[in-house]
Amino acid sequence: MSGFLAFIGAHGIIAPDYLTPGKWQRCRTENHPRKKNGSIKLADDGQVGWCQDYAVHAEPLMWRAGRAGALAAPLERALIARRQAERRAALAAATLSARSRYAQCAPLRNEHPYLAGKGFGVAGCHGLRVDAAGALVVPMLCDGAILSLQRIAADGEKRFHPGATTRGACYVIERPGATLTAFAEGFATGLTIFHAVPACRVVVAFNAGNLPVVASARRPAGLAVVCADNDWETAARIGRNPGLEYARAAAALLGVGVAYPECAGSDWNDYLSTQLEARAAALRPGLRHGHAILQMQAGVFAEIKHKVMREARLVRPM
Repeated sequence: MSGFLAFIGAHGIIAPDYLTPGKWQRCRTENHPRKKNGSIKLADDGQVGWCQDYAVHAEPLMWRAGRAGALAAPLERALIARRQAERRAALAAATLSARSRYAQCAPLRNEHPYLAGKGFGVAGCHGLRVDAAGALVVPMLCDGAILSLQRIAADGEKRFHPGATTRGACYVIERPGATLTAFAEGFATGLTIFHAVPACRVVVAFNAGNLPVVASARRPAGLAVVCADNDWETAARIGRNPGLEYARAAAALLGVGVAYPECAGSDWNDYLSTQLEARAAALRPGLRHGHAILQMQAGVFAEIKHKVMREARLVRPM
């Protein structure tokens, strides 16, 4: 085993406290000591092993016990430095490309098919734009600067800007005088919470894994809540509910509660639409007019507000 540990060390992998033969283990690396950016595996018999630093190696490197020259390829620090520089340059270029793309888009002024399909106008959509293909463009910001973009087509297809980072990026649906900060995963979810809770600003993190990162970076004062996606279908398939897991991790950082929907879909906009559909189906056809729909929407918003406010807490001091 000592030979395998020497092998992974030579390739920039920081050995874990405990080695579990027969299983892949994520590990820290010399390139990224704060992240588990590498993997190792030692075979059950201890005679063969593999390691990979994802920032350096395109595929796992193999070690065999007693093989001459097993450590003949020492850590090439110059190669690693060059690849790191290349990655930084590519990331910087992608960020500049995202900013250029955003500048070329037209401001969102009127209704957009995606927003209309979710039941919204343009309220809460400050800074959104529309590209030449008609897609909605949401800026993903960190400290006021664009890191990336989310492009949302009329049919709801979402794409991030190629090559640009999303880590730590967010979009804030601001409200003057807000007394509550809600963290949400998706943009439509954020708009739903914004419209349902009148005293609320919403921080959209764009994906579940980004929720704890954004919550930590944008730690608010006063009341806050995390409005989670409930990935119950994913949980039934793989035994994990990523939406709730990451939301609870974000909430734990702040000391606040988690509000999540229970419905046929997974997010709060799904909850809104399914509740409206159920209530509309219960109405007699002659009563399905605009005023009745607005009343039903107000009723569902009131339900959402109650569920969200029930989980709001004062943010725990650092």
